[in-house]
Amino acid sequence: MSTRNIPLKQINKNIWEIPKEFKPYMRVPARIIANEVLIKDLYKDQTLIQAANVSSLPGIKKYSVTLPDS
Repeated sequence: MSTRNIPLKQINKNIWEIPKEFKPYMRVPARIIANEVLIKDLYKDQTLIQAANVSSLPGIKKYSVTLPDS
């Protein structure tokens, strides 16, 4: 799956969000904690896809949180 079409909404300086409407299986939004430099790198790997997948787990309540490696 390509990460180019994953929408990211900036919540504040270091918090980004994939809305739960991105995929029908997402139960909550997926939040990513990263600065702008790191966010650009996340489009090169599977981190954003994994964040969306975690947000589909049973029992999740408010949002999933991803803290990517640098």
